[in-house]
Amino acid sequence: MNEFLQEKYNDLLNEESIDSELYDKYDVKRGLRNNNGTGVLVGLTRVAEVSGYTVEDNQKKPKKGNLYYRGIDVSKVAELSKGDFGYENTCFLLLFGHYPNKTESKLFKGILSEEYNLPVGFLENIILKNPSKSLMNHITRCILSLYSFDETPDDIDGFEMILKGISLIAKMPAIISYSLQAKTHYLDNDSLHIHYPKKEYSFAENILYLSRNDGKFTELEAKTLDMCLIVHADHGGGNNSAFVGTVVASTLTDIYSMLAASMASLKGPRHGGANMANLDMMSAVIDEIGLEPTDDEIKDVINRILDKKFYDNTGLIYGIGHAIYTLSDPRTELLRETAKALSVEKKSKKFDLYSRFEKIAIKLLEERKGIVCCANVDYYSGLIYEMLNIPRDLFIPIFAAARLVGWISHDIESLLYSNKIVRPATKYVGKKEDK
Repeated sequence: MNEFLQEKYNDLLNEESIDSELYDKYDVKRGLRNNNGTGVLVGLTRVAEVSGYTVEDNQKKPKKGNLYYRGIDVSKVAELSKGDFGYENTCFLLLFGHYPNKTESKLFKGILSEEYNLPVGFLENIILKNPSKSLMNHITRCILSLYSFDETPDDIDGFEMILKGISLIAKMPAIISYSLQAKTHYLDNDSLHIHYPKKEYSFAENILYLSRNDGKFTELEAKTLDMCLIVHADHGGGNNSAFVGTVVASTLTDIYSMLAASMASLKGPRHGGANMANLDMMSAVIDEIGLEPTDDEIKDVINRILDKKFYDNTGLIYGIGHAIYTLSDPRTELLRETAKALSVEKKSKKFDLYSRFEKIAIKLLEERKGIVCCANVDYYSGLIYEMLNIPRDLFIPIFAAARLVGWISHDIESLLYSNKIVRPATKYVGKKEDK
């Protein structure tokens, strides 16, 4: 049977292929990208803005990168936390349009903490009974399962979406941590450790408390993770997972299905998980030249990567470059300083190498390829997670937990103001019957 299907598949490839020149002939925007690298406008938003270049004479021009949440630069959002935990306030900002004052912040955090716990029986019957080798698949299934615990799951009134969304956001530390524990115990044959969320803990503290067997963490560890959550909370309505969510939302389906679609998008290696690719590449670099190489040794290994003669032979330097940011990624600016502070507590020498490698790689890419680029958010986030001893299985789930509020904000906005089913067109270029 497989031989027959393989033969038919080969016939499909030979007889039904699409010539790449046809995309230019019919002006089809592959990946919804214009030929100059800019994105095709598909919507309007007041939730977040990503700014990494200007366009002059139909050409991209580099500029300092900015990420705005409801008009506030992400660096200012981080500053407003004043050294305290800021992710919950970031959620409030994205959902309601302004940064909360002290009273609003206290009330909102209290509302979130009341929603930390999962429904009765959910842990035993949904999470632990159905472990998965893919935590993202498992978490997506959990989100869909919560539909059955909602008395009005199909109500997509704006305020109802806010209520359901806040409940879902609050449950993510438990969902991602218990999904990890289920996999670790049932598939990896390790001990099972279950802690229950603490209302007095922040979102970041609960992730560390619930996911660690001993439940222990330092204040710097928790605030470091909090910063990661802040910079991952949203990235505009055009990123793949946000756009997928609004496409699905436009059908008027339930919020659980909307978020499950976005989760499925984020699982893909082209979207989530780039920090793991960077971490693996840098591990190979360290094995090759050590933690304290000379600049010439760093240049040599980068040139070999670019020449497709080292690591995975793709010629890609993972963590360097971005589709929108050119001169700088504002998220990287924040995480670089965060990683530096954490490296002191952890007595890690890797940060110094990362910092030197980043500068040399950017310079070499400009010299060799004429590319103006910067390190992206994944360059330091993987290093931070490693220093926090976060299992690799949790890298993308933490990203997802942080981004849930962004997806919800865009879905609500789209339903309130666009309110059209997304229905683009495709051009048929296949065979036609003779008439």
